[in-house]
Amino acid sequence: FVLNFTNHSDTDTAYAALVPEDPLAKVVPVDLSDPNVGGCLHVQQGAYMASYGEVQVGMHCDFNCCRCCCGGMGLVRQKIEGSGMAFLGATGTIVSKVLKKNEVMVVDTNCLLAFSDSCKFDLKRAGGIVGMMGGGEGIFNNTIKGPGLCIVQSMNKQMLLDALAADKLYRR
Repeated sequence: FVLNFTNHSDTDTAYAALVPEDPLAKVVPVDLSDPNVGGCLHVQQGAYMASYGEVQVGMHCDFNCCRCCCGGMGLVRQKIEGSGMAFLGATGTIVSKVLKKNEVMVVDTNCLLAFSDSCKFDLKRAGGIVGMMGGGEGIFNNTIKGPGLCIVQSMNKQMLLDALAADKLYRR
């Protein structure tokens, strides 16, 4: 369900605070009216937190069996459309990159947070047989081909929970 907050006070300004549900998570603002986004963003399941302005949250189904089983985004992903501001929840280090036309970014299947509708999402083998089976990187990596915005997180929610359970977070 969606909560709507409306300013009913006598002042023009009111505030609402956003806090991600995951420990150590960050809020990532995305302006959907930015030309690099183009008004449409495909987002990892559960990443949408809030929005203001003209924003519609829907879903997008990927019927390519290989991509939905091995790409880390699943069969159904969130689709955020409009001209307002959307806020996403992400863990780890967040990198936003605007890809030029035909520029390709290779991303671990667990780390892709969002990409604009103008980008092409696909898979690439992670190497040869020995590397795929014994390298620890898995069989596939995601490829995002520009033009458009691509947002990557260094660890997804499950990776963070696994690291916390195994006490593998590096303390500095």
